[in-house]
Amino acid sequence: MKLRFTNLLLLLTILIITGCDIINPEEDIPAYLYIPEFNLNTDIVNEGSAAHKITEAHLFVGGQKIGIFALPATVPVLYEGEQEVQIFPGIRENGLSDITDVYPFYERYITTVTLEPTVVDTLRPVTTYTDNVNFVLGPQEGFEDITLSFGTDLDDNPDNGIEISTLDVFEGTGSGLIRLREGEEQVEVGSNLLTDIPPAGTATYLEMNYKTEVVFIVGILGYDSRGVAVYAEFEKGVNPKDTWNKIYFNFTPEMTAIRNFSPAVVEYRFAIFTNLIDSDLEQADIFLDNIKLVQAR
Repeated sequence: MKLRFTNLLLLLTILIITGCDIINPEEDIPAYLYIPEFNLNTDIVNEGSAAHKITEAHLFVGGQKIGIFALPATVPVLYEGEQEVQIFPGIRENGLSDITDVYPFYERYITTVTLEPTVVDTLRPVTTYTDNVNFVLGPQEGFEDITLSFGTDLDDNPDNGIEISTLDVFEGTGSGLIRLREGEEQVEVGSNLLTDIPPAGTATYLEMNYKTEVVFIVGILGYDSRGVAVYAEFEKGVNPKDTWNKIYFNFTPEMTAIRNFSPAVVEYRFAIFTNLIDSDLEQADIFLDNIKLVQAR
C-alpha cells in the first residue's frame, strides 16, 4: 500500500510539471509575407497600357498552395529557411465580387525568400503579359486618333455613337465618349468586324477602362456570309461608376459557341449597348479607354 501511494505521488508530480505543456502544447511560430500590390510591366507599343486591376494573390510556398489573399495582404507562413515563393495574379472576372481567378494572360511571379519565425518579408511582385497573347485590336483602342477599331455605329442613328473626347481621359490624349440624351436615349456601338475565329476553347478576354453614369452591357455578335447577325450574346455589363475602373470580361464561352456555329458564322464583333430608359437621368456619359481584345495564340 505504501508503494502504491509513492507511485501515485510520483505520477502527480510528473503531471504537475508537464501539465502546462499538455494543456497548452508548444505551437509553431510563423514567418510572414507582406504583399502590398502587384505591378504590371508592358511594352507600350505592342501590348498597350500597363493599367491593371489585379486584386488577389494566389500564393504558393515551397510548392504548396497557401491560399488566395485580397491585396494588400500579410500572410503567416509555417515554413523556415530558403523557400521558393510563387504568386499568381488574380482578377475579379467579369467584375463579379464573388469570382476570383488567376488571369491566364499574366505571368506568375517567382522569387526565393529566406523565412524566419516572426520576421515579415515584403514582396513586391511584378508581372507581364504571357508570350502567347494575341492583341487583336493591335494592341488596344486608346481613342488617340480618328482611326477607331471600336467605333462602329450599330443602331442606325448617325447622330449618336462613340466619339473621341478630351473631357475625361484615363491615359493619353483622348477617351471614347458615348453620350445619351433626349432623342438619343439608346446607343449601340461595336468593334470592327473580325474574321479570324479561333479554335473552340481559346481563352478570350475583353479588357477595358471605363467610367459611366449608367449601366451598359457588353456582348458579341456573329454574322453569316450575307452580313446577317445569326448569333448574339449580351450577358455581361457594368453598373455606374463615378471613378475610372478596369474590368476583364471573359468571352471564352461565347467564342466557343461562335466556333460551334461555323461555317454559318464567318465574322464577329464585340458591341456595347446602353440606354436611358432605366435611368432617372436626362443625360448620361460613358467614358471608355484602353479597350483590349486578348486571345491565346
